[in-house]
Amino acid sequence: MASSLSLGKFLVPGKDTKRITNSVYRLRCCERPELSAQSAQLGVKLVIFDFDETLTLITLMTPDGKLLPEQEEWATKVNFESPWCHGSRVDKLNKMLDALKGKGPDDRRSLAILTRNGNASGVSAVINLLKASALDRHFAAIWTLPRKRGRPNGAYLHDGQWQFFDPPPSQGSDHKADVLKQIAQEPSGWFPQMKIEGAAEAMNHLTTLQCEEMVLVDDQRTNFQSQTGAVVQRYVKVARYDGDYREFGHMRDMGGIGANDDADYDSLKRFVEDPWMCKDTFQVRPQERDFDGQELKKPVNLVVFDFDETLTLATFMPNDRDFQADVGCIPKDWNKDDLVTYNFESPFSEGSRVAKLRKLLKVIAMPNGEHTRTLAILTKNEYGVVAVLNLLQLAGLANFFSAIWTLPHRSNQPGGAYQEEGGTWKLFDAPTADIPQHKANVLHAVVAKPTEWFPQLKQNGGGPMCNGLKDLAIEGIVLVDDERGNFRNPAAETDEEKKFNQVIRYCKVARYDDNYRDCGLLNQMGGLGAHSDEDYSILVNFIDNPWEYPYESSKRRATIESATVSASITAFTAAEDGEMMFRRDSEPNEEEPAKAKRERRRASAVEATMTMSGDSMSAARKHKTEPMKLEEFLK
Repeated sequence: MASSLSLGKFLVPGKDTKRITNSVYRLRCCERPELSAQSAQLGVKLVIFDFDETLTLITLMTPDGKLLPEQEEWATKVNFESPWCHGSRVDKLNKMLDALKGKGPDDRRSLAILTRNGNASGVSAVINLLKASALDRHFAAIWTLPRKRGRPNGAYLHDGQWQFFDPPPSQGSDHKADVLKQIAQEPSGWFPQMKIEGAAEAMNHLTTLQCEEMVLVDDQRTNFQSQTGAVVQRYVKVARYDGDYREFGHMRDMGGIGANDDADYDSLKRFVEDPWMCKDTFQVRPQERDFDGQELKKPVNLVVFDFDETLTLATFMPNDRDFQADVGCIPKDWNKDDLVTYNFESPFSEGSRVAKLRKLLKVIAMPNGEHTRTLAILTKNEYGVVAVLNLLQLAGLANFFSAIWTLPHRSNQPGGAYQEEGGTWKLFDAPTADIPQHKANVLHAVVAKPTEWFPQLKQNGGGPMCNGLKDLAIEGIVLVDDERGNFRNPAAETDEEKKFNQVIRYCKVARYDDNYRDCGLLNQMGGLGAHSDEDYSILVNFIDNPWEYPYESSKRRATIESATVSASITAFTAAEDGEMMFRRDSEPNEEEPAKAKRERRRASAVEATMTMSGDSMSAARKHKTEPMKLEEFLK
């Protein structure tokens, strides 16, 4: 790489940019960075586990939650045992859970389960499945959400027996972060054995419980922060994945601690012992799927970025209708610098993120000082292609891209824009009408007919910025996006549809919820490099060497145990009337809550300048982030 295009401070000394290669399916242990340096003095007293896709890989239960003795072995196997790792996962869970409870009075911890399992029998169904695998003995209490009338919503273990009870009523929200806050306020209401003579002593460590002294282990990111502002300060995110599972065929959104890597057990144990060692970094996670010809190490030619929460941290759009219709429009209701700052600059890291993005895009497109890769944007932004282009132009980022496409297809406005060799942007009708409205399908369509997506190719080949479009193949494309669902279209059913339903190489940008500037709490935020400059070096290294970030290979994902369905298993899975006796009682596709509205809670900068004095205006400008001018960057 030419020195003039060096990543410079993007590369962090002593850090290995390839360190996440083998951790795609490992859990992530995180202590929120806002916890003070005194967090080391706050140990963990309570570890709360989700049940579905956290303790289980998937959850298969009978409709009434009961198990016959002859069903228990099979139920344990399909719910808890992993076909992708050697040895018994139940044995490994038992060993880990024993270790988590501590060795003596000084490091005593309690374990509990907080679940949204959907079985009609509620908490008793969870207990039955835990008993079948002999895992129930580890937990002091189990609670179910949402609370339902007519059945117990909790159970606690006392003298080896499970007793049912109802936990304290909700204080307005049954989000897990809010529930943890309630538990800290009144531990004995959630652990009734604390009030029982002879049992209370073993639970004394929970008497003065603080929120910071709890760890939530869950496969759903949205459970770590509530819309009310309640935050889980220490949490473990269990990896989710799709795959062919035993005799059930393709299953979506599976999970499970240690389902794919035994390192999970030790990682979780070490985190509970020293949580302050695992500050959350919100880093990107790249992957390359298996494909024919993978051993040839084909280069990346086209890099396609999402816009919202990938290039932006959160997208703020002017209400000015001209901004959504006219290329080059300056909005009337936003100050230009404010608009760039709110959309692109990060308050979570030092320096100008816009300047870093400019350097990153240049390095990706011109790794050796000459254009060898093409950059484009594929977005679902509801305001349309013109509004996206205008925001990019205001930030000085538009010149790096050759095309912008929007989904879904709209018949009343152009769905695409492309940049001519001279730098002029033109609108056009992107051919999205006749293909599935999913990003994976769009990228396959781009490969099939590049000239329809890059109209400049018809004009003397499109110029140097289009050099990456020669001999384009799907494995030559990298999609950078904050939504995991955009990398594979689950709606594909036929073999022909499945050929075009997934992206081979992609990079997942971290999502998070946080208080943002003067906007209050915003959920589903993102942004490449929003928290760490390591994002840039990881992405560049992935694009240069995607084969170093393998998706679970076909050999590794091959089922270790035979998936042959025996007659006995068939008896467990089908009732006499032909209906399924066991069914999935977890929700495989929980939807995240809608994004909080992106709006400021103060007067706009344009309005504010009308009332500020000259001196106060100068003082305010000193605290603004001033994006680097494009001419200065390119010198």
